[in-house]
Amino acid sequence: MKKWRLLSDSAHAVIRDTCADGAYRFHWSVIPSEESLPIAAGRTGGLARARSIAEEALRACAEDHRTRTEVACPDPAIVDTSGS
Repeated sequence: MKKWRLLSDSAHAVIRDTCADGAYRFHWSVIPSEESLPIAAGRTGGLARARSIAEEALRACAEDHRTRTEVACPDPAIVDTSGS
């Protein structure tokens, strides 16, 4: 039976041990909470490498989300209501 390992409760990144030999053993995916399909995925031969790549992909996704939020919701303009 193949198992998925969750990196953290809030992170939507998983690593699956396919039990294959060599470079394709571990399959990693990063899935945003509001999506059903991965935005990044790949395969590697080592669990530590799969974890490292998935964590970097998560950081990039979080940075992209933060950047999009800042552009969509800029600081409100300051309005002078003193009447002078």
